[in-house]
Amino acid sequence: MVGQPHDILPYDPGTLPTRPAPKAGDVIRIEVEGLPPAKTIRQSIRNAKHPMFESFVLLRRKATAAMAGRAWVFGPVAVNITLFGPSNDGSSLVEYMGGVVDTLDGSSGPTFTYLPIIFEDDCQVVRSEVKLQDHPTSKYIIEVLVL
Repeated sequence: MVGQPHDILPYDPGTLPTRPAPKAGDVIRIEVEGLPPAKTIRQSIRNAKHPMFESFVLLRRKATAAMAGRAWVFGPVAVNITLFGPSNDGSSLVEYMGGVVDTLDGSSGPTFTYLPIIFEDDCQVVRSEVKLQDHPTSKYIIEVLVL
């Protein structure tokens, strides 16, 4: 028997769902140490050579655990991010939101395919908020509300 997908592929494309998708009113909450992935024009966060690739992988793992086998949502969602820490890496709040939604949705390119985790495409995000809170260590909390 073959092992996990990342035993065959050079990356983990995600897992297929085994349970129904969350329903309207459900909130998916994810807490992660460090800073979220930031979307920049220079290079895709999905590129293993991106300086924040590890934050992309970590968020995908945490989001997959939070979904607990549930299928991704096909309807509208709201995404709220709270960043805690003394400072950030110089990324803007817009770059953090872009990196987070790109991490939580599905994507494919010539050298990769990532399955969606919480929603299929970032165009499903119809409301969003990012806020900063001073804190001695860096972490962030994402709450996705299914609308």
